Amino acid sequence: MRRLRTLTGALLLAVPLALAVFGPLLAGEAGDRTFPFSGDGPLGTDFVGRDVGQQVLLGGRSVVVVAVCATLLAYLVGVPVGLLAAATRRRWVDELLMRPLDLMLAVPSLLLLILLAATAPPGPLTLVGIVALIGLPEIARITRAAALPLAHGTAMEAMRLYRETWWRRGPGYIGTGIRRILLADAGVRFIGAIYLVATASFLGIGVAPDAADWAVMVDRNRTGLVLQPWAVAVPAALIICLAVGLNLVTDRMLVTPAVPSPAPPPVPATTGDRPHAQNALLQVRELTALAVDRTLVDGVSFSLPAGEILAVIGASGSGKTTTARALLGEVAPGVTLTGSITLAGQPVTTVSPPRPGTVGYVPQQPGTALNPVRRIGAVLHEIARHQAPEDSRSAHRSAVTATLEHVSLPTDRRFLRRFPHQLSGGQQQRLVIAHALLAHAVLLIADEPTTGQDAITRNAVARELTKLARDGIAVILLSHDLHLVRAVADQILVLHRGAAVESGPATEVLAVPQHRHTRQLLATPPAGPPAVAGEDRPLLRVTGLSAAHRDGGRHRDVLRDVSLSVSAGQCLAVVGRSGSGKTTLARCIAGLHPARTGQVILAEHRLAAQLDQRQPHELGAVQYVFQDARASFNPYRPVLDQIAGPARRLRYAAPDQARHTALHLLERVGLAEHTVIQRPDRLSGGELHRAALARALASEPRVLICDETTAGLDSVTRHGILTLLDELRRTLGLTVVMISHDRDVVAHLADHIVVLDDGTVVDSGPADALLNHAHHPLTRALLHIHPATAAAPSNP
Repeated sequence: MRRLRTLTGALLLAVPLALAVFGPLLAGEAGDRTFPFSGDGPLGTDFVGRDVGQQVLLGGRSVVVVAVCATLLAYLVGVPVGLLAAATRRRWVDELLMRPLDLMLAVPSLLLLILLAATAPPGPLTLVGIVALIGLPEIARITRAAALPLAHGTAMEAMRLYRETWWRRGPGYIGTGIRRILLADAGVRFIGAIYLVATASFLGIGVAPDAADWAVMVDRNRTGLVLQPWAVAVPAALIICLAVGLNLVTDRMLVTPAVPSPAPPPVPATTGDRPHAQNALLQVRELTALAVDRTLVDGVSFSLPAGEILAVIGASGSGKTTTARALLGEVAPGVTLTGSITLAGQPVTTVSPPRPGTVGYVPQQPGTALNPVRRIGAVLHEIARHQAPEDSRSAHRSAVTATLEHVSLPTDRRFLRRFPHQLSGGQQQRLVIAHALLAHAVLLIADEPTTGQDAITRNAVARELTKLARDGIAVILLSHDLHLVRAVADQILVLHRGAAVESGPATEVLAVPQHRHTRQLLATPPAGPPAVAGEDRPLLRVTGLSAAHRDGGRHRDVLRDVSLSVSAGQCLAVVGRSGSGKTTLARCIAGLHPARTGQVILAEHRLAAQLDQRQPHELGAVQYVFQDARASFNPYRPVLDQIAGPARRLRYAAPDQARHTALHLLERVGLAEHTVIQRPDRLSGGELHRAALARALASEPRVLICDETTAGLDSVTRHGILTLLDELRRTLGLTVVMISHDRDVVAHLADHIVVLDDGTVVDSGPADALLNHAHHPLTRALLHIHPATAAAPSNP
């Protein structure tokens, strides 16, 4: 069907274009004029007695050429203006560019045409300029809106941090990211330009009012539509063919074809080895996901009754997320599903996904599930109204408030008026959980729901998942957080390279794991090495640092007079609740967020507050590993190229040497070359975490800032990353600033700990003292408890 639409579109587009190009060659000499709207000739005559057939052959070139030139000119000017307005970090530049365009948009197109008709000389060039001028403000606006999230997103920050060239950042990244939107707009813009030609010609601009032009023919011959319909119908049909054909062709260019999944086979008879199969809410049989070059999921089967929690564990890339997406009836492009999935007695396929509201999904990257242009309170209230339309507004508000309290989020009006980008990573994660709770789904799929969250919030999530199960909701938990798995799981399914290697009741699998891979995943991490003795003078010092976030027209303080120091070869762990300012502190040190007051000093040299003001050797000396690894990579370039980039631009290494360095680092973090020569979307979240670490190490930094670097990784991979970091800081004197909620990570690596609460330092000291003998209640709550055994303090 898609191919038929494409062929139809190409044919519809080819006919008018062929007439526009070759029509004047076939028209011949103009004949004598006869009576207007008569039946002379195959298509009759027009309003001045000319042969309509001949006018159709002559009239395509002018309208198509003018429309094409005007559209191209509008995009050649409007797109750069929109890109510049979106990419600038100076608000006055944006205002200077966009306010005059807004004034132009406020003037109706017809009035603008009349004003220009009175002042501009007639002619085709004038017509091209006028049509381009009318379309330019809208094109600039569309470009700016599409480019804004890319120009100020995590991937752009990473490219600035690694001194990526303007060509890679602008046309290479932003241009590629917005090309689909511009392509979709171009078809509509081109057709609009054709009709503007007719209006302008009627006003005496451009071609003559009686010229051979399809748009003019439609406009001038409509008075004789009843007498001679061909004079209007034929040129109108050709313009319609241009519009429909162009849109069909661009639609084909916009859509990435996905390999359809075959219809699932009938569900086989239930065997007796699964005690819950007869009454299972969810049944999965022989689920297989095949990509072009590998098997993502290999014959996985399981069942889950209502009211139980199934924990799916396994190394990064083992097929957990692919399995979860299959339960939603979704599949990545190029992946084929086989097997059967039945939810509440209904089959689930890519063609017939679960009914809306049946399944709640908490994704691994919470920002992807949140609408970036809507306030969080409006979305929450909309979900509440959708679930209970008969309830009052006060009941909806009560439901939203109760849900936010469940996930430890504020309920005040100021918080509800924020946008998702104004929340921390942990707050975004809890907000997505709140969406799922409000939806009252019968099945909840939680993909790493505690990634990047503090211990207090993880306890709350554990209690909430348990409560959901008690209320009769089936829960599938995809997690590397073994503390959470031990606290809530009723069943465990272990995946390894896409296959189920072990499954059973949680108590049995946790107590006596049978498969070697399961034993590796559940192994207790070894104790951390003894602290590294630092130099007398610290390598990195932060003094009196304060920072704020823009909240509407005001500034909201995030950090208040923070001071800390760390010596060469040591690891400083910064811990605190989600939203306490940890990530903002790390970004200020790296130059990604401007500090209002204070200094960042590296080896007695003061670093500029702004990233763009730092020299390449300063950028290479302080590197940052982003919390959202996937968002920090350019999705349009191979991962290997992006990892080799910092060595080329910050250390001025030759391309071959930079590639060799990248491959060596990738090998150290456990990634093979055949994996990283692909684009980021083909790698799992855990693989991208390791690739992000390798990229940061490529510039041979003196200070490495790791923002939840091990979040979402299995225990085996996490231990490998921590071991590598410890080896690097001991052999190379690498200083590590670790932002983490994971007590095991802090215990393994940290020499010193700083505890943040509401933007201020409330506790600090040697790691051993704070891990085992802390006096501050918040420190004890963050570092001394696990989900299975503790509750959050009432006033941390």
